Amino acid sequence: MASSSSSSSNIKIKSGSIDGNVLWMQNKHVSQYIWNGEEDRKLHIRRVVPIYQGQEQIPEGIIPLLRQSGFYWIMKMGYLKINATLISALIERWRPETHTFHLRCGECTITLQDVSILLGLCVDGTPVIGPTNLNWADLCEKLLGVRPQEGELQGSVVKLSWLAQHFSQLNNHDGDVQQLQRFTRAWILRFIGGVLFVDKSSNKVSLRYLQFLRDFRECSTYAWGSAVLAYLYREMCSATDYKTKSIGGMCILIQMWAWERCITLAPKRTPPPVENKPLGHRVVV
Repeated sequence: MASSSSSSSNIKIKSGSIDGNVLWMQNKHVSQYIWNGEEDRKLHIRRVVPIYQGQEQIPEGIIPLLRQSGFYWIMKMGYLKINATLISALIERWRPETHTFHLRCGECTITLQDVSILLGLCVDGTPVIGPTNLNWADLCEKLLGVRPQEGELQGSVVKLSWLAQHFSQLNNHDGDVQQLQRFTRAWILRFIGGVLFVDKSSNKVSLRYLQFLRDFRECSTYAWGSAVLAYLYREMCSATDYKTKSIGGMCILIQMWAWERCITLAPKRTPPPVENKPLGHRVVV
C-alpha cells in the first residue's frame, strides 16, 4: 500500500467563509484583523448610569412612577456590572451581514422574545416614533419645569450633566405630585441617554424621547424593547469594525443573553444560607 505524508507548512487555511458572497464584509471585520495577528481589542462600554446622593441607586420616591412607566426593572439591570471582555468576544463573532452570532454550534441571535423576557420591556406596542420639529425648549419647560438657557440646548440635545444639575435632590419635590413627576421624567431621560441609547459623546441625550414621557401609563405601552434591540443591533454592527473602540446601547442585554445560552459564562449564584431550626414534632393523622 502506498503511503503519503504532508507537511503542515503546505496547509493553507483561509479565514472567513468559503463563499465570499455571503459574508462580504469580512475584509473590514474585526475577526480578519485577529486572524492576521493584530493586537487584541477590548471594547469600551459607553454607559452613564444616573446616581442619587453619590451612589448608584434609584430614589425610592419615584419607584411607583417608574413601575407605571415600565422602566423600573430595566433600570435595576442598568446597574449590573458589565463584562467588557465577554462582550468584545461576542462582537468578534457577530456578523453585520446576517445579524447573527456565528458560533461553533451554529448561528443564533438576540430576538425580541429575549428582550421581552430578559428586560421586561414591551416589544409589540406603539412604535417609538414622534415628531422631530417640536419646540424643544417649550416641551422641556412644560414636562420638566425647567427651560434650557441659551447655549444649553443644541437642537433637541441637552447634556446629561444639565439634567443631573437641575434634578439632583428628590427632597425638594416631596409632597408635590407635579414636581415628583418632573423628577421621574428627568431620571428616565438620564437613563435613556446614559444606558439605552448612548451616543458617541456619552454625555448627551435628545429631548425627542421626552415627548413619550408625558403620561407614565401610556409610556409603558410603547415598544421600547423593539427600539432598544434595533439600536443595539446598529451598535454591534458598527463595533465589528476593528477601528471602532467603543460600543453603546443596552450592552448588558448581550451579557444576559450569553448567560442564558451558556451556563458556564453566568456568574455563580451562592445559595441562601440554611437556618438550623429545630424540626419540632409532626402530627400524623
